Amino acid sequence: MDDPLNGHHTRLILPALCWSRYRPDFYAVTTDLSVAGLRFRAASIPGLGETLTCSLRHAGTLEVLVVHRNTTAFVARVRRADVAIPVMVRRLLDLAEDQDRDLAPRRVHPRFVPDRPDILVTTASGVQVPGRLINVSASGAALQVDIRLEPGMQITLGRTPATVARRFEDGIGAAFLEPLARENIGPHVSL
Repeated sequence: MDDPLNGHHTRLILPALCWSRYRPDFYAVTTDLSVAGLRFRAASIPGLGETLTCSLRHAGTLEVLVVHRNTTAFVARVRRADVAIPVMVRRLLDLAEDQDRDLAPRRVHPRFVPDRPDILVTTASGVQVPGRLINVSASGAALQVDIRLEPGMQITLGRTPATVARRFEDGIGAAFLEPLARENIGPHVSL
């Protein structure tokens, strides 16, 4: 049988305890959600069309209808929840967003606000524009710049080669090609 979750999937991993009148309690784990429903992985796979009650950690209790199954997973549509279904969907999406944020890379170097924030930014094509450093670490810098620089572009901050890692309103985050030496980091930093 084709997988009904052929559209956009939002990754969501939550432990669940599921049960029904006709089967003993069993544990499952959600893997993702989409407009088709929640996908669960479990050792015990319920039957197609079976109604279950599932208690999802941090989300609440749902009554679901199994709409797809295979040997290791099943997909269920929410029929009822302990809160209004739109509220439950928002709760699940918020949990998924929190989980994605937890997977985001963590900063490993402390950041400093430089004493002299003005800097010259040079693009790979040789265009030079003034910039203003917001903060600097051993691995990169955040700065305000008046031209649009796209992630992946090679630039030079002062004399330090870098790559644009991200854009934000009025500026960029840049990753240095080589980390700065520890003794060169601090408010006195010179790029």
